[in-house]
Amino acid sequence: MFLIKMSLAPVAFAISAFSVAAIISGINLKGSSKDKTTAKTLGVIVTLAGLAILISSLLLIITAPYGTVYPAANVELMFSLLMLIFSFVWITFGVTLLYNWDMKFIGDMTMVLFVFNLIAIIALFFWNSGYAVYSLADFVIVEITLISYLFDEVGFFALTHGKMKAGLQSGFLIASGVLSILLAVTASGIIPL
Repeated sequence: MFLIKMSLAPVAFAISAFSVAAIISGINLKGSSKDKTTAKTLGVIVTLAGLAILISSLLLIITAPYGTVYPAANVELMFSLLMLIFSFVWITFGVTLLYNWDMKFIGDMTMVLFVFNLIAIIALFFWNSGYAVYSLADFVIVEITLISYLFDEVGFFALTHGKMKAGLQSGFLIASGVLSILLAVTASGIIPL
């Protein structure tokens, strides 16, 4: 169990970057500032978070800290792919904010991320049931956080396609950002449960 917790350093790194981007994005949506530089500043923050998530994805798959046997290799690949798609969404979102491009494509990308995220939730449930990948407390935190990301993803789609108010997506982002902080400090082993 200790080795699995220590090997989550790239995941903790990515989730920490995500939490900053999610919380700041949520706060910005809630405030809806009319200042033209606000979107550009947020774009830089979100792009940097996306790059951090991309680096984490690569580190997780290159270093294979869980090991190379089942289910460790599968968990690494799942989280690496999930982080890779998260990075594409956040980098593209950041660049779109910087250049004031069409946000609908970000919403469309989040629905692809939704599918991968849903697969990860289900796969992790089965891996943890059979192999005790995480302690029960860590497993619950991971699953709840991954579920919160589903709300973010659907929210991005709905918001960018005019089907939802910004305030609701703001709440989704802030909640998943806070849950991500909890995940980063518990499942990674910083605060053992």
